[in-house]
Amino acid sequence: MGLINTLQNIFNSPKTGIEEGTERIESAEFKGKADIINLKIPSSVNYIGSEAFADCKNLEKLELDTAINSVKRKTFYNCKSLKEVNLAGEIKFLGASAFENCSSLEAINIPSPIVKLDDLSFAGCSNLKNITLSDSVQSIGKSTFKDCTSLEELEIPKTLIGLGQTAFYNCVNLKKIVLPASLTYLGHNPFFGCKNLKVESENESFIVEDDFLIDTKKKRCVTYFGTDKTSLIVPYGTKRTGDFLFKDNEKLEIIVLPNSTERIGKQTFNGCKALKAISMYNTVKRIDEKAFDNCPQLRKIYVPIGCKEKFKTLLDESLWDKIEETE
Repeated sequence: MGLINTLQNIFNSPKTGIEEGTERIESAEFKGKADIINLKIPSSVNYIGSEAFADCKNLEKLELDTAINSVKRKTFYNCKSLKEVNLAGEIKFLGASAFENCSSLEAINIPSPIVKLDDLSFAGCSNLKNITLSDSVQSIGKSTFKDCTSLEELEIPKTLIGLGQTAFYNCVNLKKIVLPASLTYLGHNPFFGCKNLKVESENESFIVEDDFLIDTKKKRCVTYFGTDKTSLIVPYGTKRTGDFLFKDNEKLEIIVLPNSTERIGKQTFNGCKALKAISMYNTVKRIDEKAFDNCPQLRKIYVPIGCKEKFKTLLDESLWDKIEETE
């Protein structure tokens, strides 16, 4: 019986490696496998499905050198012990949440020919301190590095074209970013919650002025970096306040929007718990969802004489009693 038990244990034991010659790894095929520690994916593999190794809680080292074109959605999601990643081969895209919540990962090299880091691809990698981006990288997606709270420095490649919404959300220790001249697209508030960040720009379309990062072509305030002001005049020429522009700002009490403002973005003032009054002009045509949510101290919304009824069509009914006409 001893030999039989031994053979049963061998054949019934969980698969811990990928055999040379394997061509496909299906979606979720190894999801949650606790016995995978060091993983080397052979060059014969030409397809890896989404969530293939998600939740492999003991995976510590990954070597990926295959002919696959992309690392798909959540392929290594929530591999909390993953410390070392070696990416090589023909990979061009890192999919959404590919390495999300890999909280032990401290460093990552994004080599050529990788072109795109998709949404949330490294979100929640709270110990990630060093990231090297090759000059092949052209796009960083939405919330790609969200909650990478250990990240202090990152050199943006001169080839970057697009930086997505809230790309560096809550990277509280990030100290410096230089926006390259190559950049043509900047999502809403890519630096939300980056309290210690200094942004410099080599790009005429995106400038830093008076604590604001401004999209000069769209005349949009993208990010506000100020932390101590209680009263503020939004820069003249602004047509739109970017989504989340002042979200969770606990200092601001009085805001004046210029007569160029046509749109107030989504959640622009959400969570501004000290906000007491805001003044805006008849130029405002649209106020997006939850713009004034969680503003318990808001008492006055000043609008031009004769415009109260117009602003009732723009504002939530709960705010109508706060509208006051003024010269």
